[in-house]
Amino acid sequence: MTGRTSSALTTELNALIEAGGKKFRPGLLFLMGKVFGLKHDELTTYARAVELTHLASLVHDDVIDASDKRRNHPTLNSVRNNTTAILAGDYLLASVMGELALMQKNDILIDLTRSIQDLADGEWLQFDLKSKTHVVVEDLEAIAIKKTGSLIRWCCTTPAKLAGYADLGTMAFLGERIGLIFQMADDIVDGITTTGKPAFQDIINGQLNYVTLKLIELHPELYASVYDLKKGQTQKVPWKDEQYQAAIRAVHEEINFQKDKILSVFSGICKAQDQEDLVPVFDLMITKIQSNYASAL
Repeated sequence: MTGRTSSALTTELNALIEAGGKKFRPGLLFLMGKVFGLKHDELTTYARAVELTHLASLVHDDVIDASDKRRNHPTLNSVRNNTTAILAGDYLLASVMGELALMQKNDILIDLTRSIQDLADGEWLQFDLKSKTHVVVEDLEAIAIKKTGSLIRWCCTTPAKLAGYADLGTMAFLGERIGLIFQMADDIVDGITTTGKPAFQDIINGQLNYVTLKLIELHPELYASVYDLKKGQTQKVPWKDEQYQAAIRAVHEEINFQKDKILSVFSGICKAQDQEDLVPVFDLMITKIQSNYASAL
């Protein structure tokens, strides 16, 4: 990216951008654009906006989580410090807002600001969850939809708005459910040691996730000991490997349930738009989310 800076800020940010990532959100936005017959050039600015907004959220998350690596690359806060990382994230968001304002699509710009508000609200809710004495699945779903689903929702509704598609509620539903799948998949990955990070970081940091919550549901006798681990009163995991694997499989089945639901909705939209050949592409995108945890099954 370019910008009028006297510091090395844009150089540092370009290094982060070049470090890669799956670019799932821009890919989804372009796919939704194809569903509604939009051209690639009509969507480029919006695709860049969502990817840079996502990157800004990751930079801020790394500060919150005190992470020193992401995608096997050092995080900005570890290379520099928390202050510069926060400033970099703020700069990214300001750049996105400025570029979108030039598109003169205020409703879409407002939608993105609401997504960013949801990101912050979801992060806040997740932090508060650390002190909650009884976590339920509705807590995790609310956080997943806000933290992960909000930007993906924007990827689905933006092309629809640009094309004049009326049923924006269905498009929002698709995005939020994809976000839910993303979060459940990440929670499975949290228990895998082959990712380069220590396993079970969520509960060590005081957070229950979909897998540990399912573990308690399947094995109520583990309730007290799991919460002791969550509160830092013990450092030893109380479950057996086979118990944890059963919880992973149960969450995997829930992901498949959500996947079937959104595939059905997406197929209906594609049929109405005479774009049914795009359904396998969408299916593949969702399946790739699941591939992140395939080694755990």
